[in-house]
Amino acid sequence: MINKNYLKKIRSRDKYIIRNFIYEKIAKTLIDSLDLITVKFDNILELGINDYSIYKFLHKKNPLCNYLHNDISKNRIRISYEKKFLEFDLDNWKLNKNCYDLIFSNMYIHLFDDIENILRKIQASLKKNGFLIFAIPDKNNIQQLLNSLIQTDLDLYQGVFRRINPTLEIDDMLLILKKLNFDIPTINTDKITIEYNKFDKLLNDIRSMCLTYCHKDKKSNFEKKNYFIKLEQNFKRKNYLNDSYILDLQINYISAWKK
Repeated sequence: MINKNYLKKIRSRDKYIIRNFIYEKIAKTLIDSLDLITVKFDNILELGINDYSIYKFLHKKNPLCNYLHNDISKNRIRISYEKKFLEFDLDNWKLNKNCYDLIFSNMYIHLFDDIENILRKIQASLKKNGFLIFAIPDKNNIQQLLNSLIQTDLDLYQGVFRRINPTLEIDDMLLILKKLNFDIPTINTDKITIEYNKFDKLLNDIRSMCLTYCHKDKKSNFEKKNYFIKLEQNFKRKNYLNDSYILDLQINYISAWKK
């Protein structure tokens, strides 16, 4: 199970709230999909505050829309938007039914315990013909780093700890959407390749995206400097090219309509 106190804590840290170019890039893809839709969205709910690009796009498209932001941490919201903020845990969804024309999320709903239950509640909160779109990591996301973490654990501990939050297979996600009677479910996978000149910057970006493991059985003590030295060595051995550390992100974009 997710350690909600830990999740809230890391999403409240100032250094993780600053603008993240990866979130912005994912937001651009979500905006491109929303831009193709001619339906007018009057009531909108955002799950997880990781960017403001989508908000600005939707507000420009319909300045009179009723827009609400949600996150487990109130620190994620800018002061000017506080009146439009709902602070709650997605596993304890208590919103009214048939309220929203659009519910969307940028890399957030995978951080909770029961994504099927969350999608069920989203389906209930959407109006008829309402639209859902969200981004979550693919199972092969940051695979180079995951392989290096496994090797480092084996080198230092002769065993492997869970280091990355799990995510659903594409086929499993489609089955859930169909089970919940969503219409026209679609999943597209995008690969983002990033070149880093410093390994610390790579790790900080992953931490700021809350991709590191945050369940209750998380390893309790923090790794010491020698762990990260060994991790960088293992990563560099296979993923260093032209003076850069190469990392591939694979993101799934899921959309569907409520019948």
